[in-house]
Amino acid sequence: MVTESALTDAPPTDMRRPSRRRWWGRVLSWGAIVGIVLGIGAVTSTVLFPEQVERVYGSMQKEVGAFRIDVLGEVPRVTLGASGGLSELNRCDGTFTEMRSYEHEGVPPIWAAHNNCGGDVVLPWRVGTEVIVVRDGEEQRFVVADVRITPKTWATIDDLIGLGGEFGLQSCFYGENRMKFIGLEPVTKE
Repeated sequence: MVTESALTDAPPTDMRRPSRRRWWGRVLSWGAIVGIVLGIGAVTSTVLFPEQVERVYGSMQKEVGAFRIDVLGEVPRVTLGASGGLSELNRCDGTFTEMRSYEHEGVPPIWAAHNNCGGDVVLPWRVGTEVIVVRDGEEQRFVVADVRITPKTWATIDDLIGLGGEFGLQSCFYGENRMKFIGLEPVTKE
């Protein structure tokens, strides 16, 4: 039989400290709830505002690229691949494709890559940026001689007449109706 004194000696159950296991369980539960809410928010914003999300992502990629060039002193590297058209470009193999559709009097050969297939490397470049170009396994150093930004739509090849450099690289901005063309010329040894 339990006496009355035995009951009064024990502290009430609501006055006891919660155990560590219970405390960690609460922390993990709240962490899971916050993670789920953030995930739902990310998916919702991506579905409802895809161009804005793509633009923000592209802006971050461009800033990281500029930081790597300006602060860390990295020299960007690109690889020239096959020649052809859209089917070669869509291979998305990390190389720039020589675009036959850009062949025109007064326009240097243009090599293109989708921004999400390695082409975004050109987005932070400006006149004077040095780059390493790999073609057929051979590396050569080039410098950006010219930059042109055109719309993706309603632009013509005539917009590229006079682009400086031996050849050009092209990629599109993320989430925008703009393309960037870079004219490259070999670095001369002084």
